[in-house]
Amino acid sequence: MTEERPRDLGLSCGNTAAELRWAPQEVVELRVPGSGLVAIQLDTLAGTSDTFNTVLQVRRTCEDVPQGIFPPTCFDDVDPIEFRSRGAFTAMGGEVVYVIVTGYSSPPAEQGTVDRGVVQLEITARADTAPTLTAGFVRLANADVLIGATGEDVDGDAVGVAMNFLGPSGELLDIYGDGAATMDGDVFPVFFDERPTTDAYDGRARVLGNEVTLAAFMRSAMVSRVVLRAFDAAFATSAPLEVEVEEAVLVGLGEACDDERVCRLPMTCGGDGTCTVTGAAAAVCTNATAIAIEAPTTTATTATVTGTTGAGYGHYEQGCAVGTGSQGAERAYSVVVPEGTFDLIATTDLAGTGSTDTILALRSVCPDSGSELACNDDIAMSNVQSALEERDLAGGTYFLMVEMFGGIGSGTAPHALQVTLRPVLDAGATCDPAGVQNRCATGACPAAGVCPD
Repeated sequence: MTEERPRDLGLSCGNTAAELRWAPQEVVELRVPGSGLVAIQLDTLAGTSDTFNTVLQVRRTCEDVPQGIFPPTCFDDVDPIEFRSRGAFTAMGGEVVYVIVTGYSSPPAEQGTVDRGVVQLEITARADTAPTLTAGFVRLANADVLIGATGEDVDGDAVGVAMNFLGPSGELLDIYGDGAATMDGDVFPVFFDERPTTDAYDGRARVLGNEVTLAAFMRSAMVSRVVLRAFDAAFATSAPLEVEVEEAVLVGLGEACDDERVCRLPMTCGGDGTCTVTGAAAAVCTNATAIAIEAPTTTATTATVTGTTGAGYGHYEQGCAVGTGSQGAERAYSVVVPEGTFDLIATTDLAGTGSTDTILALRSVCPDSGSELACNDDIAMSNVQSALEERDLAGGTYFLMVEMFGGIGSGTAPHALQVTLRPVLDAGATCDPAGVQNRCATGACPAAGVCPD
């Protein structure tokens, strides 16, 4: 690595800090062998010290900084702990390209790496054929984005799709905010979850909401269609294919699931093709605290319990706080409603809750948000505790979820929960005109205290 005043790699390759962008370089002029499309593999791992944090940049002309981000022209770390470089690109046989071999200037001390030294660059060439793309889909599912692509690749190395996003009027969106929307500059590449190995491929990818806020962006930008381009291991790219953006059908516990029918969070599609819940999310429901409340006859019964929610984020998002970033650790309670017809009334507006800002939700199936019957965040602007009432419940087991709005960084947040079962009376039954101890199935209880027909 000998050149002391190297070429500028641009603002997206190597160290982009203004005062740290320069490390010694060598430039390799490569005449691509053969004819037609050729895949070129670059590798610095063999023969290069493992402390040399190498960077490679491919250029079509020696002096011009590459523009756009796809196909990639900059290859830095192989993985989070391997700081040498490996990459691939395609060119036409007979074409002359340039590879700038350099180091990551002034690497962080904790890496224990350097930005110069002796480097060995291995170059491998093979004939390549770009994949074709015949069908695809993009579906929004909860906070995730599901992507599918089907086509053929005679080399058997289709590895992903590049996505460009079209707005509600069909316009290409500037997703990186540089003021200009281009197919190669405003692209979101995604690698398949499992790499196909046959000529006919059927690739699938899932961009998780907790990793990239892609789904949130697509909804807020009202993305109507996506342009898909399949690419192979050397980034040879298919012709574009436009697909409609769809919302996946969300299904519940025990229901059949696939690419089109997606389990509500935090459930996942199990090996038997049905929605299931496992791990810590399942434990929340398995360990639900049973509220021992006496079965009412004609007069309401009440029970009060106290508990705490822990630190950190929870597994379940309640319907009255979706998208508010409120997903604190939750506590689940179970209530058995006897056979008959009853109202369930619940509140955290009790002294034992203190200043805890609660969210309270009622479900018929603990892990399935689709079974939510009622939800309340704040009773009023001046009261951050919660209260809900669900009428005409049939017999069965129901679940109350209590969580602290926004969660808590450490420690525990206390709450008290009062649950009341109020009987619903038939015509002719003696009733409470105040509607506290019971209520009539038809109409209000009159002053005479007998439910009307």
